[in-house]
Amino acid sequence: MAKLKAGIIGTGFVGEAHVEALRRLGNVEVRAVVASSLESSKKAAEKLGVPNYYADYQQMLAEEDLDVVHNCTPNNLHFPINKAFMEAGVHVFSEKPLVMNSKEGRELLEILEAEDIYAGVNYNYRHYPLVKEMQQKVREEAGKLFHVRGYYLQDWMLFDTDYSWRVDPEKGGKSRVVADIGSHFCDLLQYLTGRKITRLIANTKIVHPERKKPLSKIKSFAQTDQEAEYEEYQVETEDYASILFELEDGTAGNFTVSQVDAGHKNDLFIEISGSKKSLSWSQEHANQLFIGYRDQANQNLVRDPALLKGKAAERCYYPGGHIEGWSEGLKNSIKDFYDCILEKGNPADYDFATFADGQQEVKITEAILKSSREEKWVEIE
Repeated sequence: MAKLKAGIIGTGFVGEAHVEALRRLGNVEVRAVVASSLESSKKAAEKLGVPNYYADYQQMLAEEDLDVVHNCTPNNLHFPINKAFMEAGVHVFSEKPLVMNSKEGRELLEILEAEDIYAGVNYNYRHYPLVKEMQQKVREEAGKLFHVRGYYLQDWMLFDTDYSWRVDPEKGGKSRVVADIGSHFCDLLQYLTGRKITRLIANTKIVHPERKKPLSKIKSFAQTDQEAEYEEYQVETEDYASILFELEDGTAGNFTVSQVDAGHKNDLFIEISGSKKSLSWSQEHANQLFIGYRDQANQNLVRDPALLKGKAAERCYYPGGHIEGWSEGLKNSIKDFYDCILEKGNPADYDFATFADGQQEVKITEAILKSSREEKWVEIE
């Protein structure tokens, strides 16, 4: 069986996870990596067992004959790297957010129209088996949708000594928590309902106007070293946001995102209420789907391929009771993208998030910032 050749740019937490997921597919050869420097690239290649490494993405593009590149870099590098490989005819699988602003997103979509390539964004939560089951039930069994609610809460930026490149708008963009995890929630709700967010009103807050930026390099999600040396850093991007929104059919909803909620590690929750039943799912309890009724006993459907159907059953890898989670969701996200490439398919027939989906999340993020700034409802074009 011929294998697709892949390159990984960015070898932090998520880059390493991409390598692991690709190897589980069985039909991909990870050929090369790029990290923040030649020395870091060499260390990453040795750690991950990848044969080739390069000082930068330009060298990788010039010297490696790749089928697909995975862009796992900080946000400010998403656009130039995606653009360079797309224009070279290489398929691109990008981490989110797709780009720093919708202008960059429009340019990538124009390139995509002109090139015979595929491009996807890693919104991995839509790829959990019970999310796929929830989608089917929302669309076929829930009845008329009344409202959507939820949240995505983390605590890794709780202290003023917590710092990440995401805090720097030159690297992370004008939004932090909305672009980082709010975009996940928005993608999930639009995937489940099949409806786009069309208007919203938002409130964002900076909890720590000043943070202590470590003088030495740190990794995202790492524990704070209270004894480290710091410099004061003026924060410009939000720690928290609450949003009211409407979908294109008038369905109402609301959600909150925060990275300063103690005890919440990766707490993504969504509930959709309809005229016949409600359904809710939590990422930290990903192997259960709650189904609520008015006139009969509520149900907790467990992840078991014997109880699921269609895509939900196909994306289970182990029998019921054998817990699956985040790594399987990432594997499914990447598998959908590679299946489309190998089958020369129409992206509309697959579940991976496209660059058009990624651009939608960028526009929602921009609308949230505008709404909070101007204190009014904002339409999403």
